[in-house]
Amino acid sequence: MTKSNLLTLDNAGPIQMGFWVPNRIWATAKFLVPMRDAIAAKKEAGALAPMRPEVQDFKNWVTRHSVYRMWVTSMIEEANAVVNRLSKETREEIKDKDGDVLWIRDYDSLFEILNEIISTSPSFNATEMVGTPMNGLLAISMATESGLALFHDKTFNLQFKNILNAWNTFLKSSESLDKLDINNPEKEGSWISERAWAAGVWDQMVCDPQAPGYGYDSWNSFFIREFVPGARPFQGDSAININIGCETTPWQYENNVALKTGFWIKDVNYSLLDIFGGQKQWAKRFEGGQIYQGFLSATHFHRWQTPLDGYLVRSWVQPGTYFAQRPWQGEAPGTWEGTESQPYLGHVATRAIFIFEHELCGYVALICIGMVEVSTCVINSPYIVEEGNDPVRVTRGNKIGHFEFGGSTHMMIFQRDRVRLEEWAINAVNHRNDSTPTPLGSIIATAEVNGAEI
Repeated sequence: MTKSNLLTLDNAGPIQMGFWVPNRIWATAKFLVPMRDAIAAKKEAGALAPMRPEVQDFKNWVTRHSVYRMWVTSMIEEANAVVNRLSKETREEIKDKDGDVLWIRDYDSLFEILNEIISTSPSFNATEMVGTPMNGLLAISMATESGLALFHDKTFNLQFKNILNAWNTFLKSSESLDKLDINNPEKEGSWISERAWAAGVWDQMVCDPQAPGYGYDSWNSFFIREFVPGARPFQGDSAININIGCETTPWQYENNVALKTGFWIKDVNYSLLDIFGGQKQWAKRFEGGQIYQGFLSATHFHRWQTPLDGYLVRSWVQPGTYFAQRPWQGEAPGTWEGTESQPYLGHVATRAIFIFEHELCGYVALICIGMVEVSTCVINSPYIVEEGNDPVRVTRGNKIGHFEFGGSTHMMIFQRDRVRLEEWAINAVNHRNDSTPTPLGSIIATAEVNGAEI
């Protein structure tokens, strides 16, 4: 791929509508440049809304701390340098109304755009990018040298979390229902438009087209909508089968997983000790086992359900990063996005970790991982099992938690020589561009005894 065609849809590689992270400058520029122009127009007209307190506090904090101001400023400069190295044709496509070729205009502009983003709900778009506007803003910046340093820094992440929390509060309010407007279903960005229906947003999902907000009281409640009863029956025999607990598109598989590796070095390189947050007593149980990883898009189901009949023996939310991606990510020029970082994010991003025990299949882990602004993982209270607590009896299909504001990626991990995985899971890379995700409740593994499937 040459730099001259990075923005051309036909040459941009596989772009699956609904993928959470934008996957080319083409997608992010189509979102970011109009937003920049709209903010400039509001400023010129004196109509720009005051900066929200959370954004102003964040800006003040960065400004007061010289190291972070240096990193933020350098990140913006490095992102703009990347854009300016693109071909003349490409730069022509992403210039703003003043003819400037910039990703982020300057230091002040970064906070103005953040303020605009957290004051509205994410838009549906059938061809460009869906669901993660903040990642559209940071898609190039977070992959620069300064961006990598910044978004791997714990102190900075704690401050940035205040921005995400403010947005989450807005998305839980009735104000966030503007794109679920039954009086104007075809408005720009509508999640109830004909295009959204055609994209599968409402396939077998609960809704009330006659009620305000389609029956939902906020954008976030819409985004963790449920299937209609009976839409996702759990398949197979619970005595010998394990089902998937999160509806995803296959992404990756690895066998004979190591307890500890340099997980940041290769595309397929998992480190159990790091995935389990350094809790060696649990990581050791899966040494030499198998990992399946799947990817959630914006039109997927964003809740998690128990994948087996048995016991939940441990669960917790492991704090982590939000906009970090793998250093030295091996992607083509112009592909600043997180799908290639999914294995890496399983080690460093915020994630909910569940460890189950099945009579024949042994221990099975389900790990639900946040990506970019999708950073909050919620475990339902009956299924929080602290270290040393008694195991909780579970039946497959129990509702154990959800992503707050969307979804991202998940792993299922199996012990060595206990199960045989299905073809679609073992050959996950061949199914990355499947038109529909693997349905929740599908069989992923079958118990083995002495190397033979039962």
